[in-house]
Amino acid sequence: MFREVSKENAFHDILNQILENIQNGSLKPGDALPAERNMAESMGISRPVLREVLRALELLGIVTSVRGGANYIAQDLEYCLIAPLSILFRLNNSSVQQAQQLRSALECKAAALAAEHCTPVDAAELQLLLARLDAEEDEKVRADLDRDLHLKIGKMTGNPMIFSVLSASAQLTENIITGIRAYIMQKNHTASEVDEQHRRMVGAIVSHQPEQAAQCMQEHMATIERYIAKIIKAVQ
Repeated sequence: MFREVSKENAFHDILNQILENIQNGSLKPGDALPAERNMAESMGISRPVLREVLRALELLGIVTSVRGGANYIAQDLEYCLIAPLSILFRLNNSSVQQAQQLRSALECKAAALAAEHCTPVDAAELQLLLARLDAEEDEKVRADLDRDLHLKIGKMTGNPMIFSVLSASAQLTENIITGIRAYIMQKNHTASEVDEQHRRMVGAIVSHQPEQAAQCMQEHMATIERYIAKIIKAVQ
């Protein structure tokens, strides 16, 4: 699985070998990496050099480490952009509105692509999520179902890059405004507006209308941005 690396470019060579093994399927999500001693011997490097690479991959969310145990490929690689995007967000002093703008742009494209790629199974899953949202009263559960609905649409794009950045940007917003999704999904507050937007959006997706799906998502994102602005104004 691993070969000797160049001493001059050891860090990058080790990194590339691990990534190559993930790309070609030799290492799958949840798999344990070989013991550090064995990896280091295979590559002709010291364990401290190897650990530098593993810590970098851990920071990126690609590798998870168990104290005193093995290193594993992360189970959810599609979420590995959350940490890097969070760092860029802080370095650029970005606002929550800017994070939401990124999410909005991606969500609209995701809705259009989901409409193009929607299968009968996808349609059934979306409609089931809608039915559960309509029946649920607990705002926290409704928030989780709302998240599942948007993640499902993101996965239906068939584009892992869109899904990864979309998930990361949505998480950024929620990290800054804790409970924002639960607040928006309160049935005695915004339910009729938000739920109706969900219904029209899913309707456009399952009927394979990309332009209509994108427009419905744009209206939905505008509603979310309006409530974010309202929350920020209230706490200032």
